[in-house]
Amino acid sequence: MDGRKGEYKYTECGLDSVTLKDILVYHCTKCNALVPEIPAAGVLHRVIALRILTKKTLLSGGEIRFLRKLCGYSVNDFAATLGSSKSVISRFEKDGCGKENDRLIRMLVLAKFVRELANQPEQVLKNVTIQQLSSVVEDTLKLIAGKAQSNQRYEIPPEEISRYIGTEDAVPELAVQ
Repeated sequence: MDGRKGEYKYTECGLDSVTLKDILVYHCTKCNALVPEIPAAGVLHRVIALRILTKKTLLSGGEIRFLRKLCGYSVNDFAATLGSSKSVISRFEKDGCGKENDRLIRMLVLAKFVRELANQPEQVLKNVTIQQLSSVVEDTLKLIAGKAQSNQRYEIPPEEISRYIGTEDAVPELAVQ
């Protein structure tokens, strides 16, 4: 296998819109397979979630599914938590949802992150505070407008992952995307 740094469309996360920048990708010259070297997958998935949480348009169905799975909810548990049914969640994950449910889903994910930051002896996301996280999600909730954008693109550079791994001393600024 031949390894080179470059871009990799990270569809394994369940979203067609995530591109990892400047990562090592191995290419098999015999079978033409591409195998990325994914650094800190748990942190990467949370970085993707932060990007999704701070977008200014409604969540797409795929983004809702990604967030539900990241939080560890089954479809039935997610439906019960939202006060809904399995068929409604399936529809959300296919077509997206309205503003009220969009906000509620974002708040559930925020609650998951807050629990991780507050209760884990070994945090998954380093260099971020509960106050920063809550503030940026609250700011985003005020800005959500329009329909879901299924073509929203997320390009994740390695520096964005490394700042949440704990390799940098400074606390990164979170911003509404």
